[in-house]
Amino acid sequence: MRHYVKAFFLFFSFLFCIFAFRLFIFVKNGIIILIFNPLPLFSRKRGSFMNRTQKLGNVLIISSRKRMLSEFQSYLHSVLGEYLTFNTLLREQATDPSLFRGYQCVLFPTARAMETFPLTIDSSILQLPCDRVFNHMFLDKIIQIPPYERVYLVNDDKYSTLAIISQLEECGITQYDFVPFYPGCKDTESDIQFAITAGEPQLVPSRIPNVLDIGNRIIDISTILQLCEYFNIPLQTVNRVSRNYVNQILHTVKTSETYYTNYVQTEQLMQVILFSLPVGVCLFGADGRIQFMNAKFAHAFSLPSSNFEGQPFSECLPPAYANTAFDRNGDWTILLSDQKTQITLSVLSMVFPDTEPVFLAFLPGGRSTEAPAAKEEKTEESTFFASSRTFSLSLSHADSVQNLMTQTRHLALFDFPILIQGESGTQRRTLARAIHNFSRRHHYPFSVLHSPGNDLTEASLLRLLAETNHGTLVLSQVDRFPLSIQDLLINVLTNVHGNFFSAPETRRFDVRIIAIADDNLYKKVEKGTFLRELFHLLSASELQTVPLRRRREDIPDLLNYFLLQFFHNTDMTCDRIFSEGLLRFLKEYAYPGNIHELYNLSCSLFTRYSSHKLQLSDLPTYLRSRQMADVSLTDLQYQVLSFVSTHPKAGRLAIKNGLADGKTFVSEAALRTVLGELSSAGYLIVHRTKGGCEISELGRMVLEK
Repeated sequence: MRHYVKAFFLFFSFLFCIFAFRLFIFVKNGIIILIFNPLPLFSRKRGSFMNRTQKLGNVLIISSRKRMLSEFQSYLHSVLGEYLTFNTLLREQATDPSLFRGYQCVLFPTARAMETFPLTIDSSILQLPCDRVFNHMFLDKIIQIPPYERVYLVNDDKYSTLAIISQLEECGITQYDFVPFYPGCKDTESDIQFAITAGEPQLVPSRIPNVLDIGNRIIDISTILQLCEYFNIPLQTVNRVSRNYVNQILHTVKTSETYYTNYVQTEQLMQVILFSLPVGVCLFGADGRIQFMNAKFAHAFSLPSSNFEGQPFSECLPPAYANTAFDRNGDWTILLSDQKTQITLSVLSMVFPDTEPVFLAFLPGGRSTEAPAAKEEKTEESTFFASSRTFSLSLSHADSVQNLMTQTRHLALFDFPILIQGESGTQRRTLARAIHNFSRRHHYPFSVLHSPGNDLTEASLLRLLAETNHGTLVLSQVDRFPLSIQDLLINVLTNVHGNFFSAPETRRFDVRIIAIADDNLYKKVEKGTFLRELFHLLSASELQTVPLRRRREDIPDLLNYFLLQFFHNTDMTCDRIFSEGLLRFLKEYAYPGNIHELYNLSCSLFTRYSSHKLQLSDLPTYLRSRQMADVSLTDLQYQVLSFVSTHPKAGRLAIKNGLADGKTFVSEAALRTVLGELSSAGYLIVHRTKGGCEISELGRMVLEK
């Protein structure tokens, strides 16, 4: 019996090895070899037991830079390594699509890197561009730079440099005039003494004495949340990652207060940063009253706006939670008013130096907290001036424009209505878009209401406000609105958040209002053609644009910028393709149409260029006609000009004899007077040496007339 029990036990053990392990049996040199490969104890598909070390997926990180690959892999492993395996691959080594087998996700450092990747990746594999942001731990060092300084922002390419500038400005760092600097840029800004670089200190001009290296941009929380959602990572991990991310930022902001008092209060900086977070957040005090709420939090709970400061936090939630105390760390499952959707709400108590404790309520990502996609109006102006940092504004050499951009970035932090006044063509709408892009509302709609007729109704205006909720509404050429429409605007705009006189119960829309008008709208108020009440409703803040004739130093750079867009060649500059006479005219012309006229003029000259320098005669007809309108020559002046045009470098004696051959006799003194008059008018170039006289481009235009 003992032998039977032993045999049974051995046979059972053998079967267990077969089913619990992969058992490989083979014979080598007369010896039986057994190899056991353990199977997982739990299968997600079958619902049985599994080893806890089983990963949920594999992610491949692709970049052309080894350092970036190492940093990405290290950071992602520290955050999600418990659930995902992260491997790396240099872009130049990606030569075969088979390299992607076994991966559920391929992560690229930028959207541009993903779009230009040469290989086709199977559609079953998630391709994800990595959102990156500057390291907020350097925030306290950045704001130690004196306010209003011009600062080089240095990185290894144009796109990442502009992206970092945008991220800094979105986080409220608008007290500096950032100048992008990357390979190919020349160090022409001799007055700049400060530079911020994102891990590329070797690219900073050696003459800059103050250099702050904020390190490579880190992976933004939005990318982490996307990975968590795609791989169904447990919610407690998502909460922990989100909590650590927000907590780190807020502690950095609060501890930097001593450096920030010269610019703007720490609370304002905190609000700007919280508005830009990819998660819904709300701060409330120990008394339960709200101190701050961002738009993503308000959107998740279908609140009409995020302006609930001073109200009890529980009252902003569905009625079933009105009596719930959220004064401790923890996670709550909130059932929304539709009785179908559930949202996990996490609360974290936060203690800052020398301040009362506050509670941070946040929604750790997920579809319910995402903001709706912005609905932007595509116009010719917005297409051409696509960036809020368009060259003609941010890189202007004129102090007046630099002051305007500084004021613009500062006003973008607040929600006051703004009145933008100035001449047509001075990029007033571009400035409005810049305010929108600099503000916390940049993810929401940007709408424009052009001069409406009397047929605009209250219903259509309310519909426009509803479509623009949380975004920016521009009232273009508001000075031309009919009085009946002005009166309608007064009635409707009192229900817009930001209007001091609106009652809380009438607040329907959280919309930033920007009005655009010609110079000095108040004159129309005095004449009775614009309603005084509407003027005061729209003009809480004011910006005055700068006409091109008051920033002539920018004209050559603007011309070169426009020509670069047309030729796509940095060698095709205005000095190379314009004659001296034409370039002089372009620098001295008054430009009543401002930037738009200069742009259209650049288009016209581009289409005329072949291989020779463009002349004054290549100007559009309206400019040639305007320039020749007051030209009047005497017979003698015309004859002298005609003779010189056919006899270049002719001296006074040759001119006198040539006129005599045509039966026109003139004295030496009279000829000298005529030559002086033609030279003063710019029609002739009279050389003082033996060079004689030459007809100018303008002189040829006069003859053609």
